[in-house]
Amino acid sequence: MSFEKITEKLLKMLEETDEVTLKDLELMGEHLEFSVLPGIVKSVTQSTQQMISQVSMQQQLKPAEWIETKFPEIKNEYKGKIEEVTFYRNKNKSKVVIGGETVPPFLSFFGEKNPHRPVVSLDVFDYGRSFPKPIKAIYKDVYDDTVAWARRAEKFGADLLTFHCLATDPLLLNRPIKEDAAMYEKILDAVKIPVIIGGSGNKTMDPQLYDALGKIAANDNTRTMFSSADKETWEQVIPLSLKYDQNVLLWTQLDINDQIKLNKDALDAGLPRNHTVIDPTCATLGYGLEYSYSIYQRYRISGLLGDKTLNFPTSAGTTNAWGAREAWMSNKKAPQWGDIFKRGPLWEVTTALAMALCGLDLAMMFHPLAAQTFKNICMDFFAESKKVTPPIGEWVTMKI
Repeated sequence: MSFEKITEKLLKMLEETDEVTLKDLELMGEHLEFSVLPGIVKSVTQSTQQMISQVSMQQQLKPAEWIETKFPEIKNEYKGKIEEVTFYRNKNKSKVVIGGETVPPFLSFFGEKNPHRPVVSLDVFDYGRSFPKPIKAIYKDVYDDTVAWARRAEKFGADLLTFHCLATDPLLLNRPIKEDAAMYEKILDAVKIPVIIGGSGNKTMDPQLYDALGKIAANDNTRTMFSSADKETWEQVIPLSLKYDQNVLLWTQLDINDQIKLNKDALDAGLPRNHTVIDPTCATLGYGLEYSYSIYQRYRISGLLGDKTLNFPTSAGTTNAWGAREAWMSNKKAPQWGDIFKRGPLWEVTTALAMALCGLDLAMMFHPLAAQTFKNICMDFFAESKKVTPPIGEWVTMKI
C-alpha cells in the first residue's frame, strides 16, 4: 500500500476521533516527541481548502433576501408640560412668552410642536466697566449714557433687555438705589421692550433694589423679572414679586437638590408657577459647559416627564462666555487662536447654542453679533422643527 493511501486511510480513521490511546506501549528515553509527516499536512490542507471552496460556492449561489421589518411608531412618552411665563409692556403692546414645551427642544416627530423659540436678552449696565475689546468697540461711546446704551441694544434686535444695577453694590460704587431707579424709569421711556431688573449680587441691597424698580415697572403696566433670588434672598424677594406682579429668576449653582428646594420654598411662599424662571448657572465653553449641559438637560427631561418641581422655563447667563480667556485674550498674546473680534462672539454663540439644545428658554447675552447669530439660528431651527415629518415607515425613500 502506498504512503498516500495509508495517509488517506489514517485521516479517515481520525475524522471523528478526539484523542488517541496507545496500549501496551513501553517507551524509554529522556523526552517524547511527535512529528506530523509532510504528507499528512498536505492532505489536511487540501481537505480544508476544498471545504472552504464548497462553503463559499454555496454562499454565492444562495439568493439574497430582504428581511421584512416593521419600525414601531415613536410615541410621545412626555406627559408633562413646561410652565409658560410672560413678559409684557401694556403701554407698547410688547409681549414675550417663554416655556410651554411638551417635547424636547426643536423636535416635532412626536406629533407635537413646542410653542415658543428661545429668546434673547441683551445686557445693559448702569456704568461702564472694563469690558473685552469686541464689546467696547460697540458700546464705548455710550458707557456714560445708560439710556443710549439701552436704545442701541434694542436696535440690535433683542427680545428683552437686562438692566444690571452693579453700581449699587457697596463694594463697587455704592451708588444710591434711587439713582438707578431714575435711570430705569428713563430706560422704560426710551425703549419698547420689557426690561429685566438685574441685581448686583449684594444680599442686602438687591431686595431694596427690586422694591424700588419693581414699583416703577408696575406703574408702567410692565411685567418683567427680578434677577435673581437665591437661597439667601428668596424670603425677601418673593413678597416683592407678589406686591408688584413680577416674575422671579430662581438662581442656584449647578445643584439639583438646591434648585428643587428653592423652587418648593418659593412656591410655598406664594410665587405663582407662571411667574417662575429657573437658572441653574451657565458654565462657559471649555470651563464646565458639559456639566451645565447635563444639569439643564436633566431639569428639562424631568419637567417633561411630569416633575412639578422642575417644569419651569430656564435662563442662562451666556455672557459668562466672556470670562473664558479664549474669548477675550488679545490677538497679540494669542495670535494662534484667531481674530478676537470673531473668536469672542463665536465663543458666546457656541455656549448659548449648547444650552438651547438641552432646553434653554432665555439667553442673557452681551455681544450684539452673538445675540443676532444665536437668535437667527434658533428661528431657523424652530421653523424647521415645525415642518411635517415623513412617516417613519418611509424613512428609506423619504416620501412625503
